[in-house]
Amino acid sequence: MSGRIRNSISNSFTALGAGASRVVQRYLPDAFIFAVLLTFVTMGLAVWLTPSGPAEVTAQWGEGFWYVITFSMQASLALLTGWALADSPPVKRVLGRLATIPSSQRQAILVTAVVGQLVGLFHWGMVLVVGGIFAREVGIAMDRKSVEIHYPLLVATAYAGLLPWHQGLSGASYLLSATPGHFLEDSIGVIPVSATMFTTANLVVIGAIVLVTLVLMPLMAPDKDLMTIPAEKLRSADADIATDGGQAVDPHREGTSALKDALVDSKLLCVGTGLLMWVYLGYLFATSPFTEVININLFISAMLALGFVFHMSFRSYYEVLREAIEGASQVIIQFQFYGGIMGIMAASGLAELIASTAANYATETTWYLLVFLSAGTVNFFVPSGGGQWTVTGELLVNATQNIPGTDVETMMIAFAMGDQWTNMIQPFWAIPVLGIAGLSIRDMMGYVAVLFVFSGIVFGIGTLLMGFGVL
Repeated sequence: MSGRIRNSISNSFTALGAGASRVVQRYLPDAFIFAVLLTFVTMGLAVWLTPSGPAEVTAQWGEGFWYVITFSMQASLALLTGWALADSPPVKRVLGRLATIPSSQRQAILVTAVVGQLVGLFHWGMVLVVGGIFAREVGIAMDRKSVEIHYPLLVATAYAGLLPWHQGLSGASYLLSATPGHFLEDSIGVIPVSATMFTTANLVVIGAIVLVTLVLMPLMAPDKDLMTIPAEKLRSADADIATDGGQAVDPHREGTSALKDALVDSKLLCVGTGLLMWVYLGYLFATSPFTEVININLFISAMLALGFVFHMSFRSYYEVLREAIEGASQVIIQFQFYGGIMGIMAASGLAELIASTAANYATETTWYLLVFLSAGTVNFFVPSGGGQWTVTGELLVNATQNIPGTDVETMMIAFAMGDQWTNMIQPFWAIPVLGIAGLSIRDMMGYVAVLFVFSGIVFGIGTLLMGFGVL
């Protein structure tokens, strides 16, 4: 009986995943087109729901186009340095060995889920790269074992590592609020991550979300109509082996001086630079509590320093960085379009309308749930945790301070949960993963949409428990 029940549950989730995938493949546009369409949708909503007219909304969009240029530079560097670290020889060797562990489709999906969740909790930029690389390596390893695996589900599982990111070590609102001089310092001060990231409430919800992902994604594995790893990825893997790890020939190397080559290829200079950066970071962490000094700039510095040490030459780092910039180019461009959307959301009052509507219906027990839902809604239009916090943070803080029995730190946890949740149905961040994996957004988004539904239930329960004081 138990076996039949397990099979019935598994078949139900397999059918659910396959059905969602078919719908997404038919109707979802490409990620950049999605951003353009979302721009016009936001304009329409602003004209309809706020006092701003069409001309005013257009001006708000134009002015907001460069609204997030500072954060977009920080976020782009976080992505690129994370990419370069993930594509370094030591990290790739570890991923290659891990990829050979599974011997069945469901084992492969489970291992990919574990790696994705762990890396996502470590760094949002790295999971977009490590996830794509690892999914590709697992697909190749399974092909060599003659084990058929549904590659889009495997890639979706890797991308699901982004789900818990904002509650992890690179959580933007946590790190920004822990950075002296942040825009809300006058009203909330500097909040160390020990009061947000490392609280019981945050850690319990993380554990629940990771567990749901590890259980749900393997359950959706199909037994038929499998889409295996693209042939060009197999050829690329063979080429990597043939070239001893895929070190490309620098097209600019010919004709350069011996001294220049020696400096660019110098292990001493590259590793020494990375170690010098870590000496500073080590001194900083040794003289101040880690949870009080870590912020987004130091996180980028750590990724850059590790990248230098692991690549062991600037030439190797340059080559990978060139590929990273190409792979992340759409994300970098789309930041500005989403900056325009943020300009409309902020200047027209649309974001404030969403957040204030939540506040108007809030009580001590429901406030965190409403923060979660409003953050998830705004994230669909502004898929940047730091960017959204910049737009709505002040209003959420003021509302929290005016609702007896609530506190800013717990509100920030609920905000982080909402911000990361709708990434599962917002294609913005999937571009690097898909570029590495060789798929389109339509191939995998149906599976993460199913995870979106079930994780939303867990997040909702978590915010209610926080509201009742259980967490």
